[in-house]
Amino acid sequence: MRRLILCSALALTSMAVMPAHAGWYVNMHGTTNSLTWQSTDGRALDLSSGDGKGIKVVAIAPDKRDGLHKGDLITAIDGHAVARVVDLLTYANAHLQDPATLSVSHAGKDVDVTLAAGELGALMHPHP
Repeated sequence: MRRLILCSALALTSMAVMPAHAGWYVNMHGTTNSLTWQSTDGRALDLSSGDGKGIKVVAIAPDKRDGLHKGDLITAIDGHAVARVVDLLTYANAHLQDPATLSVSHAGKDVDVTLAAGELGALMHPHP
């Protein structure tokens, strides 16, 4: 009987805690030429670099997150050319908490997108 009460209490406690963690999940997938993640709160990012000429922002939610738009082409970070998604991830992993400047081709114009300290890390490795 004691075991039944203990198991029931544990099950009820687990069910009560679950809604508090509802936004704590991020589905993520990546390869050398792609990175895709989506969180339960509606944030998302989809990057692709199949042609080796830069990293295309296939999708981003919300739009304009960190100054990026769907269709942008990221060509460099802090003056270092990036041809594939893995180049951006490698740089981001080495500079997770540093400010960064992305060189982006947006609507046919070259612009710089400045990210504050930690924003590059959060973009590449989202936290719930």
